[in-house]
Amino acid sequence: MYDSQQPILPMTQLIDLHVHVGRTGLSIGDTATAQPMPDGSIGIFAPVQRYRLGMIPYRPIRLLGLLPPEDGGLIAPALTAGEPFRIRIVGLTPEHINPEPEIHVSVWGDPRRLMIPPPLTAD
Repeated sequence: MYDSQQPILPMTQLIDLHVHVGRTGLSIGDTATAQPMPDGSIGIFAPVQRYRLGMIPYRPIRLLGLLPPEDGGLIAPALTAGEPFRIRIVGLTPEHINPEPEIHVSVWGDPRRLMIPPPLTAD
């Protein structure tokens, strides 16, 4: 069966960045994943460039930043229900270009599955 994905969040800026954008090795088009955080926000994770002993490259998955609360609230129910999303990096502004670095992502999924009904409880 063909499952069509459509843009849910065509371009949204991450808040509370946890990485140095210029040193991550990220580029536009790289994939990322979303995971719920303990405080209820939605974190965006991606493999970033790191070096062991200053010369051996490896790419651990690190937290890039958080979705804004209004965007995170839109996909949170479907994300916790296990619905698939496709997340891509669509914009990067490193520190050497702007003192306020930015990472923008797009989130694609099935808009019909965003509104997951809450489970029924027996009273």
